[in-house]
Amino acid sequence: MKHRRRDHLVAANMLSSVLVLAVSALVLVVEGKPTFIYIELCISLNKTLIFPLESTADPVALPLALRNQLNPFTPQGRIVGGKDVKIEEVPYQVLLEAKGFGFCGGSIIAEDWILTAGHCIVYSDDWVSVRAGTTKRSSGGSLHKVVKSIRHEEYGVNRHGIPINDIALLKLATKLDLDETRQPISLFEIDEAVEAGELSVITGWGTLRQGGRTSEILQTVSVPVISRQVCNQAYAAFGGIPEGQICAAHPAGGKDACQGDSGGPLAVSGRLAGVVSWGNGCAQKGYPGAYTEVAAFRKWISEKTGL
Repeated sequence: MKHRRRDHLVAANMLSSVLVLAVSALVLVVEGKPTFIYIELCISLNKTLIFPLESTADPVALPLALRNQLNPFTPQGRIVGGKDVKIEEVPYQVLLEAKGFGFCGGSIIAEDWILTAGHCIVYSDDWVSVRAGTTKRSSGGSLHKVVKSIRHEEYGVNRHGIPINDIALLKLATKLDLDETRQPISLFEIDEAVEAGELSVITGWGTLRQGGRTSEILQTVSVPVISRQVCNQAYAAFGGIPEGQICAAHPAGGKDACQGDSGGPLAVSGRLAGVVSWGNGCAQKGYPGAYTEVAAFRKWISEKTGL
């Protein structure tokens, strides 16, 4: 009976992986023929969350919005425990849009380059624009078409369903007019470590409640970076965190990035240290948020952009 249960869990994990691939395949099939189904599926592909299929099941990775549909116990999706912030305080923050729908965050790293998460690359480039220079999600600032997206060549998910090499670049068709609302953020350098205990700042326009509307006003929250050892212990059942990732969490929970915040910045001392990637729920005590570590991919960024 125990062996049968294990087979069931393996099959369930395989089914979940197929489901994620099916979503990607659907995007390719209908590309150039916009439908409401296409829009909803693509928008669902923001922050990747892991969750158990059953109380003792192995975890799988699924986008948060899709997870909301499958698991009624999903925590609230938002910059949890955050507050309103003006774009002048975080002028590197941008919103990725597809046909007018915001679906991920990103960071300005040069006048014509945006850094985001690999799992945010779900649309054809000619569908995507970047909104910069505004506190409001759906208005203000300036819109810039994307002429090229570059997702890391080894982006994917590991056997636990956790995203790896979750990083991407967007080349803008027009350069940003830099001012107090649009500024590139400096990057952590190659192999430059983020020290445990350092306070990080996360920003985004995540949804304000589970299944609800996204925040119209930019949100921010501060959480301390935690050591790799502590993060590995938290996710031991999932094989720990992959190389090239860092974690941040409030000890008591209650503060985190969540749905709609994917690809957005994790800044430490005013420099870009991480990119919002995945986590087990949102702001759950004992389960830190995981971020792609910028320093680990600094050479890759330089090779692709010359920065």
